[in-house]
Amino acid sequence: MSKFHKPKEKKENTFLKNASGVYLKVKEKFSFLKWFDPFTYVDLWVMPKIKKVTTNEYVEMAVNIFFALFFAWAIYTLLGLIFQTATPLVIVYSASMENTFARGDVMALMKVNEVDNFGEVVFLDRSVKGVAVNQFVTPVYENSKIKELIFKKGDGSTTSITPNTSGNVVVYSAFPSGLPIIHRSIVKIVATDGNFILTKGDNSLTNPTFDQDCGNINDAFEKPDKPCITFYPIQISELHGRTFFAVPKVGCVKLWLVDDLMSLLSNGSLPRDFKGIC
Repeated sequence: MSKFHKPKEKKENTFLKNASGVYLKVKEKFSFLKWFDPFTYVDLWVMPKIKKVTTNEYVEMAVNIFFALFFAWAIYTLLGLIFQTATPLVIVYSASMENTFARGDVMALMKVNEVDNFGEVVFLDRSVKGVAVNQFVTPVYENSKIKELIFKKGDGSTTSITPNTSGNVVVYSAFPSGLPIIHRSIVKIVATDGNFILTKGDNSLTNPTFDQDCGNINDAFEKPDKPCITFYPIQISELHGRTFFAVPKVGCVKLWLVDDLMSLLSNGSLPRDFKGIC
């Protein structure tokens, strides 16, 4: 019987060895992430000194939490100064950017410049700030994709472009909800009152239309004709930043503890965008 068990044991050991090797490689590749963990600095600089003073576990726990929050604030503030943005890190909380980015991915942002790539450029001799997009843009869709955007100029003439996915992924505050949205810039509008963009999620199944495709808007009641994400074109100077780096799934912990838990408690089910582990 032992002759038959030896090959199986060898196969299992080989599997475990390979799995362990993969884990160590992944751990080594993302080892830099420990410097974004506030508890790393607590363990290095604070707890050794506290343990010399007290062995009370409640005191140690309180100190641990307090300084973890302090270092988290310090890291976030430092990243904001380095990348020149008030929101240097954001979490993708929906499936609207799949398959480019997934729910739970953490995005690093940097300051936006007017000369950055925001997609196709259109020049309009008119002002567009605070103007409902349907008053100067007519979209043409084909198979849930934007085939063409027709722009109305100030003199009544039109110009059209076909958007592509070459523009930067940006973060902006939706109006009127105020929610931070992580979507791709598909068009840059050079207008008489500044530079603006139109945006869209990469996932055409969940986001078949671009974000500002609202139809007519009742300004008094802040109510659009059809569901949309934000009412007006977004001024580039008001963007939170553009993404330049992503860490997969690191933000899942926050989503589990807040979004997923709240959805379970309120609806009895996970969010509709929940997929895989996040």
